Amino acid sequence: EQKLPAGQTVLANQNKLIHLFVNLIQNSLDALRTKPFPNGEQPSIWIEGRSENGSNYLIVRDNGSGIPIDQVDKIYDPFFTTKAVGEGMGLGLSMCARIMKDSQGKISVRTEKGKFCEFTLEFPERI
Repeated sequence: EQKLPAGQTVLANQNKLIHLFVNLIQNSLDALRTKPFPNGEQPSIWIEGRSENGSNYLIVRDNGSGIPIDQVDKIYDPFFTTKAVGEGMGLGLSMCARIMKDSQGKISVRTEKGKFCEFTLEFPERI
């Protein structure tokens, strides 16, 4: 699902942004594949955009398996992965963090194991 304001733009390299979103969405798809969905809940990925307080935000959220709280502080480290051996190299989120830094932006995560994972990308306002 998407909820993007008409005309919202961010100041960043287009190819790097595509790479960033491919990584985040692939991680969401992987998390959704590993979680059972009882009681009629459907696997979902939401992408939302908004502008406030001089910044542009893009949020990617899924209702997948989430990240264990004891691993959250490691997720941007190169070669760290929560995936099984052979399923990921652990470079995706470290590259996402680098792309955001190169764009003078920030990336942050909110997650609850077994319930959701949400990445917020904060970009400076266009000048």
